[in-house]
Amino acid sequence: TRRSAGLGYNDPRLANSTTGIYLTRTYNIEPKEARIMPGMGRATTHSERLRLGRDCDEVYPGIIMGTGETAKNLKYLLDIGVTHLLNAAENDVNINPKRYTKEGISYKGFRCPDLPQADIGQFFDECVEFIDRALSFSCGKVFVNCLLGYSRASAIVAAYLMQKKNYTAAQALMLLRESRECKPNVGFLQQLGTLDNKFRSESTRLNSSHITISYAVFCLKKKRKKETKK
Repeated sequence: TRRSAGLGYNDPRLANSTTGIYLTRTYNIEPKEARIMPGMGRATTHSERLRLGRDCDEVYPGIIMGTGETAKNLKYLLDIGVTHLLNAAENDVNINPKRYTKEGISYKGFRCPDLPQADIGQFFDECVEFIDRALSFSCGKVFVNCLLGYSRASAIVAAYLMQKKNYTAAQALMLLRESRECKPNVGFLQQLGTLDNKFRSESTRLNSSHITISYAVFCLKKKRKKETKK
C-alpha cells in the first residue's frame, strides 16, 4: 500500500490531530489581504510590498516574520526597533552577521532547505531559546526570516509558541495565519506534530486540544462576518 505523503501512515484516514495532513487544515484561515507592516502607517497589499521591497508582519507581540530581502534591509530593522535577527535560511539568504552586531542586533542563523525531508526540528530548541532571550528584554524585538517568510520561519515561531506559551501545534499555526500567509511544508508540519505529541504526553501540560480546528475556523469567520456588518 502506498504510504501517505511520507508521514508514516498507510491510510491517510489514520492521521490524527498531530500529523502534517491534519495541520494543513489550519490553512483555511486566511489573513487579511492588506495589512499594516511594522513601521508603516497604512495597510499594504502583497503587490505593494513587492514594490517597496519589504514584506513582514508582527505575528506575536515582539515577533516579526518576514522575507529574506526585508531581513537584509538593516536600516529598516533598526527603524522598527529590531534587537535580534533569526535567519532560518542561511543557504538562501546570505547575511553578514558583523553588520548587524555592529549596530547592536544579535544574530543567529542556520542552514535548512525548504523541503519536506529536511530536519528543521533539530534547530527548534536553540531557536526557541534565542527568541525567548530576545523577548526577555523589555524592548526586545526579534525578526525571524526565511526566503519568503512563510515556511521555515513559521515552523520556528510555531515551535516557540508551543514550547514557551503552551500552544498546541494547531493553535500556534492558527494564530500565525491570522497575521501572515504562514505555510510550513508538510514535512515541517509533521515535525511540529511530533513535538506536539511530546508535549501532550506530559501530564503537567495544560491541553486544550479538544477544540477542533474546524470549530476555531468557524468562530474566526463568524467574528469577521460580524465586524464586516458593523
